[in-house]
Amino acid sequence: MLFFYPNFLKKIYSIFILILFLCGCNGSKKYFKAAERLEKQGLVNEAAEYYLESLQRKPTSVEARVKLKNVGQKYTSNLASDFFRNYNTQQVESSLESFEKLKGFTSKTAALNVVMDYPKSYEDDYQKSVETYCSKNYNLAYSMVNQKKYNEALTYIANIKKYNQNYKTTQQLEITSTCEPLYQSAVSSIENKNYAGALVSLSRIKSKTENYKDYKELYDLSTAQQLKSFILIQPKSSTDNAEKEIEDYLFNNFTQVALQKLSSIKLINNTPFEETAASSDLVGSASNVDLIQAIRKATGADFFYTYDISNKKEINNGPLKSSFICYNEVKTRKNDTLVIVEYQPVSYNLVKASRTYSYDYKYKIINAFSNQIVSTQTQNMNSQDAMEYNEFGKGFNGNINNLYPYNPQQTAPAAQYNPRNWRALFSAKNTLKSFGDLKSEVDNKTINFFTNSVTNNIK
Repeated sequence: MLFFYPNFLKKIYSIFILILFLCGCNGSKKYFKAAERLEKQGLVNEAAEYYLESLQRKPTSVEARVKLKNVGQKYTSNLASDFFRNYNTQQVESSLESFEKLKGFTSKTAALNVVMDYPKSYEDDYQKSVETYCSKNYNLAYSMVNQKKYNEALTYIANIKKYNQNYKTTQQLEITSTCEPLYQSAVSSIENKNYAGALVSLSRIKSKTENYKDYKELYDLSTAQQLKSFILIQPKSSTDNAEKEIEDYLFNNFTQVALQKLSSIKLINNTPFEETAASSDLVGSASNVDLIQAIRKATGADFFYTYDISNKKEINNGPLKSSFICYNEVKTRKNDTLVIVEYQPVSYNLVKASRTYSYDYKYKIINAFSNQIVSTQTQNMNSQDAMEYNEFGKGFNGNINNLYPYNPQQTAPAAQYNPRNWRALFSAKNTLKSFGDLKSEVDNKTINFFTNSVTNNIK
């Protein structure tokens, strides 16, 4: 029978039965009845928590309020006694735990206007326990840092931060414990020329602080070592002056974009190898090992980027005019009851024209170490403008909304359609972009294509 069980087994059994009882229900009354059962079995602490839950669910419950005040005060006194005993026997962590339970419970009851009493001098005793606890953990953390046991130090630092993040030099101890292992790892990686690994460690330091030792110099060094560099080779002299003009324009803009926008890739600029007699040999054959290696050693370049323009075209189509007849609706009133509707023919032209500017852009990226072409592509760069509009053969002074592209009186209803789009062609665009505007659009496309080809292939 139950009375033969030890007391702690009774407590566990009672709570287990109550959990089963409360499963699936969340009403205030259910918690109140559960609290009464616990109270009758002498489980005051547990009963107080359930009375609190009951009142939280229904703050207007008078019986829950009365019971919470009575049983809750007993629970508060028990917690206060635990704190007093632990504090006076120098059980610091246990005293902190006891007081925090005490404060947690009394804060919840106070929020429901049920005030619990306990000696206020315990507040001062609690602060003394906090100071003792922080001091102990601080000394241990300090000792661990001096012994370079940084993980152990972080454990003690976490204990301090639960109560006082600004305790003495805790923040600096945490920075040292966090950053020093990363710093040493970064230094070791740099010594082994593992700059990618160094950047991982240095980036974690950066997320903690930007003022740790000479981290910034090491970060900049590792970043610089990670940068890939390339030389942009100007195309060989073109026999077509227009294509040569394009190539020179693109070279200047490629250079500007590379210097200003490519943060992870370095352009080696102002080198005699940008445009030399030998550059045509480089463009012509990536297997010219001696030439490629000579330029690489002289400049430190990792890659060479070459390009050329060919097949430049300016195409004008039109304007082509097609003559058609439309019909103007005219209404004539004969008398008060008779209106005659006629559809008079009107001549008009459908005008179509287009303009295209294009050239072929071919690039090649050569790895200076392996002498291999890592990427090459020929892309047709083009921009086109087109127009389609209606114009009258002779002047028309009527209302366009009265015009039809068919004669409504002679066209079967199934063949008729909404003329709105057709009418809109009388006010549609009737001029084309200039070749200069189209060229600018194509050049911008090419500059963007250059940027993508560099960022996607130079790694």
